[in-house]
Amino acid sequence: MARPKGYDPEEVVKRATYAFWQHGYQALGVRELERLTGLNQFALRSEFGGKEGLYLAALRFYSEQAISIAMVPMRDSGSIPEIIAFLRSLITDGSMTSSPYGCLVVNTGIENARVGSADLDKAARHYWDALENCFEACLQNALDAGRISNSTDIKAFAKGLVSAVMGVHAQNRLEGKNNAGRHLVDLLCEQLTAMETS
Repeated sequence: MARPKGYDPEEVVKRATYAFWQHGYQALGVRELERLTGLNQFALRSEFGGKEGLYLAALRFYSEQAISIAMVPMRDSGSIPEIIAFLRSLITDGSMTSSPYGCLVVNTGIENARVGSADLDKAARHYWDALENCFEACLQNALDAGRISNSTDIKAFAKGLVSAVMGVHAQNRLEGKNNAGRHLVDLLCEQLTAMETS
């Protein structure tokens, strides 16, 4: 008979998510990870397959939260106002998408340029693909409703918005403030509003 676990795997993943988000993947050693999550080295290996496995679980948790909560208004019949609301949430106190640590997925992409993990790359791309699809759906809804010009290249615009979101998060992380990317958000929102009314 297996011994009962002395920890809650879901709680460990939540703690790990915050720890990795705050400190980064490479900077966080196994000993510090044990201290911050309450998970010992044996459980880290047996439950998650090691540090990278725990990091992947944290990325999945973080991405699922953002996709299932923050992206829902865009995904469910959204249009230009929902894109603007999402962008504003990136720099709004109390928003789940706003943090002085930036975005765990953006941070992962930057770190993974050095780490070179195919699994980390795949996990990050899953998030960005979901966001791009939401932007594209909103823009298509606006186009179908005649609210933006027929000449709008929806796919290119959606990709550009994803890159801009990455930039906002990177600026927030760099300055350690959850609203450091405000100027870029303001610029994007002005452009989206002008597109809709032109």
